[in-house]
Amino acid sequence: MLISLKLQDRDLSILFVDNKKIRALNKKFFGKDSPTNVISFSYMDGLSCEIFGDIIISLEKAKKEAENSSVPFYERVFALIIHGLLHISGFDHEIGKREAKKMRYREKKLLGYVTAHELYKKLVL
Repeated sequence: MLISLKLQDRDLSILFVDNKKIRALNKKFFGKDSPTNVISFSYMDGLSCEIFGDIIISLEKAKKEAENSSVPFYERVFALIIHGLLHISGFDHEIGKREAKKMRYREKKLLGYVTAHELYKKLVL
């Protein structure tokens, strides 16, 4: 995924948490007192080091969303990683329909890349 965004020389951290932890983080950083599925922090503008950003995912939310959407759990987790990654890269679906459409296109493209990859296929066997 980082290669397709031309960021293969950057580092990305991914933290998996429960609803309680992501709710606390959502409240602390965004003033929203509810659990969310993914939070991301970009370091593209602030740091001159190799750190690209942080992605935090609630596995509880991911599991529930996967069940509600009838998609495999791992696919939902990767979709959330991609969503956070695109936010870190500067995409923002909340600023308008055009941006939302561009972001959704990139999400689908990257998810297709992931699910077609040999390692993903081994993971879901």
